[in-house]
Amino acid sequence: MARRERPLDPAAGPLESFAHDLRALRVSAGEPTYRQLAQLAGYSASTLSEAASGVRLPTLSVALAFVGACGGDTEEWERRWKEVHDAVRASDEPEPCPAEENAGPAEEDAGAAEENSDPAEQDSGGEAVVKREFLHAEVPDEPAPVPREFHSIVIGPAVAGGRAKRNIAVATAACLLAAGFFVVGLTVGGQDGGRGNAGGCPVLARNPKFTATAYGEGAHVRSGAALDRPTVATYPPGCVIGFTGFCIGDKVTDRTAGIPDSRWFILPDGHVVASAVVHGNPPTHLAPSGCAAARPAPRRLSLTAIGAPSRDSRVVLTATGPNVQIVGFAAYYAGDPASPGLRLWHQIGLIGESASSLSVTWRPDRLPAPVHAGDRVPVAAVACFGGGAPGEAAAAASLRLPGPRTAASLASPSTTVDASAREAACKYPSAS
Repeated sequence: MARRERPLDPAAGPLESFAHDLRALRVSAGEPTYRQLAQLAGYSASTLSEAASGVRLPTLSVALAFVGACGGDTEEWERRWKEVHDAVRASDEPEPCPAEENAGPAEEDAGAAEENSDPAEQDSGGEAVVKREFLHAEVPDEPAPVPREFHSIVIGPAVAGGRAKRNIAVATAACLLAAGFFVVGLTVGGQDGGRGNAGGCPVLARNPKFTATAYGEGAHVRSGAALDRPTVATYPPGCVIGFTGFCIGDKVTDRTAGIPDSRWFILPDGHVVASAVVHGNPPTHLAPSGCAAARPAPRRLSLTAIGAPSRDSRVVLTATGPNVQIVGFAAYYAGDPASPGLRLWHQIGLIGESASSLSVTWRPDRLPAPVHAGDRVPVAAVACFGGGAPGEAAAAASLRLPGPRTAASLASPSTTVDASAREAACKYPSAS
């Protein structure tokens, strides 16, 4: 039985009221479980559950993903999130650290650090996930809005003659580091929402189908889903971006997992951002659509196996099909020697190459619970869009492992592959 959530009093303050209404929104959506909600939102069940706990305010991207998955009005909730954010800051200002006490009143105001979880976390199975936190400092006494600019922060001695604001930013970052925050960037000025303005974040469109957050070096916006298409803008790290769908284009290596991803996320104006440079995923039910320079999604896949007579049961599995860029392979076997009867689908390779034929070499004799020569093992190949994103094309068969006198063979080939096999074949390799 699922653990009951802590009761919330909506009259206790803006934070609990916000969480209380998030729970009410989930109930109005049919009360899906947080695990079901995670499949739509692109964040883990634990992250979504914490968002509605009332313990702390979730990041804007998590809140909007929660609301969007429940069918709520993201524009209205974004406005409300900002009101609650301001109210929480006003009622819980931290004590100034010594480095800030001599700063002018117009230069002391620093925003709270925000934690942003990688949506790959939902399938991490306990593995470490990448998390980044950002500090947003605003300078309210400027005579005109200052364009958002992203600066790297290096904590060290102040340079003689340096600008006062830069020294104050460094001192503020030092205090936050002492308090346990990991600061990776500083954003100065207000958000103007215009693409192409120096470092500006976009204004979220009303009710996007999903959101994602730029990280690393930022997210390049291109005119089409190809790396040779011109860059029309770059959103800095920390920007929450709303998308209307996704298409298939050139493969880009995911900065977090180091694996290929062929998805490009579509902005309301038709321009696109590579999935590999943002944190966030489309809902699992969303199918790829068209965009400029898009590639066709793979529709067919065939699976073959080669294994010469040998003692080590070595097998080469190969998947072939038109428009296939990335293939995940999985096999159905017992992963724990202590439970030989418990068999599950396990990923045995995720391959992305510029070829129509993709192969992986599998050594079943090296498994924790080895599979022996002559045994039959179900295997599957799935055309993936990227880590954690299976496509439609797939194939499965029963593999007879080679032995000292017999070669490998496949029997009962089928294009019907169940959901657990698809999930295992295309999962992030680092996830257990």
